[in-house]
Amino acid sequence: MKSATVLCMFLFVLGASPVYAVPNLASLTFDGFLNDEAILTYYMGGFGSLGSGPGPAFGITFTPGLVADPTRLLFGPSARITGTSATMNLDSAFLGLVSFYFAGNGTVSFFSGQNGSGTQLSSFGLVSMSLPSTGTFGASLLPFQSAVFTPAVGSTLRLDSISFGIQVVPEPSTAMLLLTGLGLVSIFRRIRGRASKA
Repeated sequence: MKSATVLCMFLFVLGASPVYAVPNLASLTFDGFLNDEAILTYYMGGFGSLGSGPGPAFGITFTPGLVADPTRLLFGPSARITGTSATMNLDSAFLGLVSFYFAGNGTVSFFSGQNGSGTQLSSFGLVSMSLPSTGTFGASLLPFQSAVFTPAVGSTLRLDSISFGIQVVPEPSTAMLLLTGLGLVSIFRRIRGRASKA
C-alpha cells in the first residue's frame, strides 16, 4: 500500500510540473548597426539595410520603419520608428510576454497574423516622460505573430532591449497526468478508509 501512495505522489508531482511551450529568445539590443540602418531581417539571421550582419537567427523581422539610432536609452544604441509605424514579425506564433524600454509616446498592438493582420489581440498605450520607461506586455492568453509600434503624432518613439519571457502552458498530457495522479490518490484513500473500518 505504501508503494502505491509513493507512486501516486510521484505522478502528482510529475503532473504538476510546468512545460514550456515556447523557446526562450534573447534580448534584441540593436547593437552593431550603422546610424539610420533599417533592422529588416537582421534578427532572422540576415542583414540590415546597410549590410550589418549576419545577425542571430531568432526568427524575427522588422518592417523598414524601424532604424538604428545612436541615441542611448540604456547601455547602447536604440531603434527609432520612422514614418507612421513599424512592425515586428515573428516567424512562428509566440505565447508569452514581451518587455522593452521605450522613450516617447505611442502604442503597441499585438496581432494573431504577421504584418498586423488577423485579429488584434491587445493594444497598450506607451507614455514616457524625459527618461526611458519600461513595460511588460502580452497578447492576453493567445499567441501572437506581430507587434505594431505606432508613435503618437509629433512624437519620436525609440525602443531598446526587446526581450521575450516564457509563459508557462501545461500540455494536455501534463494535465492528464495530474488528473490521473489525483484520481489514484482518491481511490487509494477510499480503499484505505474501508480497510480500517473493517
